[in-house]
Amino acid sequence: MEEVRTEGPIIEEGDRVLIRYRVSTEKEVVDSAKEPVWIEVGTGNFMPAVEKALIGHRPGEIVAVLVPPQEHYGPYDPKKLQLVPVEKVPQGVNPGAVIKLQDEYGVVHPAVLKKVEEGLAVVDFNHPLAGKTLRFDVEIIDVQKRPQPEKEQEPTREGRSEG
Repeated sequence: MEEVRTEGPIIEEGDRVLIRYRVSTEKEVVDSAKEPVWIEVGTGNFMPAVEKALIGHRPGEIVAVLVPPQEHYGPYDPKKLQLVPVEKVPQGVNPGAVIKLQDEYGVVHPAVLKKVEEGLAVVDFNHPLAGKTLRFDVEIIDVQKRPQPEKEQEPTREGRSEG
């Protein structure tokens, strides 16, 4: 096996980090970066658990992070499994497909069609990743250290005006 070379600055909160990542569940890859992306550690703009896990690592390392459901799309909620009249489901759609349904307030929600029988459709309004642990495999490519604030210098005796 090839040795991974790790050199460069250690990641700290506030640093910009160039990463390539892949997100998977137990059964499938659900997302991956086709091109490397810059994230700023500690801002929460990327998955916060992943940002935190990068702290202390260096360019060249690969970090695996398991993110439990409560830190992303939440636990699976059986109350979000609902029956709707089959007329509300687009025709020709098969179970497993994501459909969009409008509620009584006119808001459109994505849902997964589970099954259709006897004039009713069973739809699931849970996010498809709800209840699943996500695995992030993150390759650290580059690190840009956050700029350090310049320390103010004490004025010298000659620089003070006396009067």
